[in-house]
Amino acid sequence: MNRLCLPLSLDWEDWFQLCCPPYDAPDALDHFECRLPLATERALELCAELGASATWFCLGDQARRHPGLVRRLAESGHRIGLHGLTHRRVYELGRSAFRVALKDGKALLEDLSGQAVVSHRAPEWSLRGPAQDWWEELGEAGFLCDSSRAPLALMGDPGWPRRAHRLPGGLWELPPPVLWSGPFRCPLWGWGLRVLPFGLLRRALEDRAASGAGTPLVLHPWELDEGQPPLPSAGLGHRFAHGAGLKGHTDRLRELWAGFTLVSLESWIQGQ
Repeated sequence: MNRLCLPLSLDWEDWFQLCCPPYDAPDALDHFECRLPLATERALELCAELGASATWFCLGDQARRHPGLVRRLAESGHRIGLHGLTHRRVYELGRSAFRVALKDGKALLEDLSGQAVVSHRAPEWSLRGPAQDWWEELGEAGFLCDSSRAPLALMGDPGWPRRAHRLPGGLWELPPPVLWSGPFRCPLWGWGLRVLPFGLLRRALEDRAASGAGTPLVLHPWELDEGQPPLPSAGLGHRFAHGAGLKGHTDRLRELWAGFTLVSLESWIQGQ
């Protein structure tokens, strides 16, 4: 593969879908403004401008409401992955419910997209804590790739590998990229990608591409929607992580990602 190749992923969820009450309630989609179609169009436009293909990790609840958008993603040359039936942390579901959600979510997205769904990402990197071994369910359910184990203290385990690797049984694990080490380690996605100095970020991405780290870029379509409402009743941490650096982020990404060959997780793995 091109030495400046990076896997690209998008978490297909709406602006309010946080892993905390009231945003993860079963009826949350009925109580907050739906802006996912607008954000999806902007993300598709950005991908087209950059000549990028990506893995879109889709939620089952949104796929049922917007089946045409799932088909559009597939028809645009992107791969569809599973982000869960709902945007709840998997360790809150229980292992048996997680197993059922994998089966049902995979079947739903395969029916809508017309392609095999072989990649998985748990909401909020939640294959951690009591669920840290639940990746074992993925191979049984027919998945070939996971991207749910973040090497960060708050969302995973800083001792986990920081490069793409294979877990026992052959499942590929592509962790999200992080910067630095120790207590100052921070995500190279989300607010990190939006607020850290441009030159620092560009060098970090070039290093990861040149070394073949296989740590996928992560984008939420809502990050391209500057007109989204403020999060009601959210804590300071959530408000910062969600809203910092949104203004002008599309232009920033267009420049930051220019010159890279951006491919789906599935394509990256095939090139190894």
